[in-house]
Formats: sequence, structure tokens, C-alpha cells
Amino acid sequence: MNSEKRSLPFRFLPFVALTMLFGPTHVAWSQEGSNFTVNTVKIWSEGTRIAGDLYRPKSIAPDEQRPAIILSHGWGGTKTHLASIAARLASEGGYICLAIDYRGWGESDSRLQIIGETPEPDANGEATVKVKVIRTVVDPWDQLTDIQHAIDYISGEPNVDIQKLGYWGSSYSGGHAVWLAAHEPRLACSYGQVPAADSRDLLRTSFEEHDVAKRIQPMATQRARGEIAPVPQGVDKAPRLNGWPVLEKVLRYNPVEDARRIGIPLCIVDAENEELYDRHTTGKLAFERARANGSGAEYHVIEGITHYGIYGPAAKQAGDITLAFYGKHLK
Repeated sequence: MNSEKRSLPFRFLPFVALTMLFGPTHVAWSQEGSNFTVNTVKIWSEGTRIAGDLYRPKSIAPDEQRPAIILSHGWGGTKTHLASIAARLASEGGYICLAIDYRGWGESDSRLQIIGETPEPDANGEATVKVKVIRTVVDPWDQLTDIQHAIDYISGEPNVDIQKLGYWGSSYSGGHAVWLAAHEPRLACSYGQVPAADSRDLLRTSFEEHDVAKRIQPMATQRARGEIAPVPQGVDKAPRLNGWPVLEKVLRYNPVEDARRIGIPLCIVDAENEELYDRHTTGKLAFERARANGSGAEYHVIEGITHYGIYGPAAKQAGDITLAFYGKHLK
């Protein structure tokens, strides 16, 4: 695929106010003195093109192989929010990094819903249809599929050592770090910070006033029967959350239950004063279950911060933990 070269900053600038829940604020970098390049790439995921930013250290020799890390954003974020940590991993760690937008988010193509009946295709298997453009839907299973296709993509990138692939996620994608550690055999290690690893906690904290627990299955039935819109735009948007969740899928997504299967190194970094869910039954429990399975999991708690502090005053400390973890398991 063609790639478009972009310049990304490198010098760390002060933290700015958060604008969306479950998505770290974009921390700007200055291009001056950067020792890596960034190219925009397109990745095919089940027929939809998703956008990625590919970070490559300039120091890579033609025949050299380097570890690679895939990064994906949280509930309502985009890959721009991953720029600071991806740049640090490429600059200080020397890793090839791929940060992606999920389908229907950021610079990725939209999901499409056919309006009306599908016409008969022509001799080339093509047809012209009217579609509804769907964006900012939160579907954990689609997100995981997009991440796995990002792994497919990076596996074909020159200079990538496919035996040394890592994943990085935060908040909702921090939960993905747990699931992927349990189910994705191509990963050598996985890192998740402030992980939303139990959707039942999210329903209690972010959706409690909507009383959705009693309505999820009826809505799923109506959606399957075409009695309501097949996608959730305009329905049950939680307060302070960007994006429209497919709530029946979100409720069924509880990576903490998969942690018993984890055999690769997993690093969990929690906020001491986490306010969005109970860290003891999400991140800490995932760590304990992975550790009990012999994975060599690590657990860190950053003191004195709430959920979003990990993107502000604790960003450097979390980044230090990240670099140390990957240095141990990808080098």
C-alpha cells in the first residue's frame, strides 16, 4: 500500500485539559531533533480501510530486525492521542510502532449500512447501493479484529521481527491488552494501563442512570429483528462518553475473565484512586490471574492519581514503566 510521510513532533510539551472520556489527551511533540519517521498507512480490516501511523526509527540498518509494538486508542479516542507514547517508544526504545484508528474513528473509513434491498450484482460482482455512513460506534469485538489485522499488517513490514511483537493499550484498550494476552498467540507481551477490564463495572459507573442492564437483551432482540436501528447511534450514549456503544456486546466483554489463560508477560499499571471502576476487580485481578497461570505478569500502582492522571502528571512515570517492561520482554 502507498504510505504518506508525515512529520510528528518530538519535544514533550505540557499536559492540556482532557476533552473526552476513555481517550488520552494528545500530547504534542516537536519535530526538531526527531530520530524517527512517521508514515500514514491504510490497513484492510474485514473490507474496511483503517488508518495507521507507522513510526520507524531512522537508525534501522537495511537488514536489521527490530521489535514492533501495536497501539490502539481508548473508548472515545483516536490515534492522535497515542502520538506521545508511540514517539517515545520509537525514539527512546528504538521500536517500530503502529498506532491505529478503529473503523469509523479518526482517519479510518466509516462503517456502511445498506439502505433498502441489495440489488443483484453485475457481471463483475458489483452493485450500486444507498448507504448510511456509521461512525464512532464502540464495539469491542470489532476493535479487537482491527487490532489483529494491524498485527497482520506489521508482520509484513520490512525490518520487523515477528517473534518480538508487543501491544499497548490504555483504559478501554487497556482491557484489550488483557484479552489479547490471553488469545493472540503472535504477541510476545502485552501492556495495559488503567484497564477497563470488566464491562459490568462500566455499566455500574457510566450507565447506571440509564438502567440499561434490564433493557440490553430486549434491545438486542429488536436490533436483530430490524425493529430498531441495527447500530446504536442516537441510543444510550452515556454521559461524558464519546461514541455509541453496542451495549449488548460491551456487557459480554469482560477480559478479566480471560486472564486465567494468559501465558505471556502482561504489565498492568493502575491509578491508585481510580474512579471509573474498581481497580481491585479489574486490573489487579487480571494481574493475579495471569500471575497464577505462570505468565510472569507485573502490576504497578501509580500513587496519588485518578484515571486521567496517567495522561497528565503521571504520563512520564507510566512511560518509564512501559519502556522498562518492553525492554525486558522485547529486546
